[in-house]
Amino acid sequence: STARAMGLQVPITLQQQYSLVVREVEYEVIPAALHNGIGLLPWSPLGSGFLTGKYARGTEPSTDTRLGNGNAMFKRIGDKMFTTDLNWATMDAVEEIAGEIGATPSQVALSWVTNRPSVTSSIIGARAMEQLKDNLVAGDLILDEAATKKLDAVSAPTPAEYPYGPFGVLQRHRYVDSSKQAIMELND
Repeated sequence: STARAMGLQVPITLQQQYSLVVREVEYEVIPAALHNGIGLLPWSPLGSGFLTGKYARGTEPSTDTRLGNGNAMFKRIGDKMFTTDLNWATMDAVEEIAGEIGATPSQVALSWVTNRPSVTSSIIGARAMEQLKDNLVAGDLILDEAATKKLDAVSAPTPAEYPYGPFGVLQRHRYVDSSKQAIMELND
């Protein structure tokens, strides 16, 4: 709206993290994109590889995977992915649907995200590029209404740490305090 009002080039796409395990953009970003005719180019549509089916509940990830390679950032992401019951319930549903329709978990997850409102394309990471031939099948895979409803229900967005959880709330109020009290409030 601001670009239009100023006579500037209107954005045509935006890039957000979006997958069956990261759906918070559905609260505000996707409705705003749809309202303004802006396409969504999601990154990490396989949830940092979590939705490929290569991880197992209760086991440490292999060191040859992104979430198990020892990188501090990926370890933090993996710790959050692996300790959330909602993510495992989502993965169970993805694997169940994949088995029912003769597809891979990656294909099901990619089909779901590419068929969401406002999504115009998806970005897949380097590891997924290695599986590109397998993942390209998802472009032609159309999940039926029952499978889509099941995935929508099991992975429904929930307020996460940011931007809707405690960290985001404090940030929106421009709460700047490194004291012990601020850290305690953040953890409450």
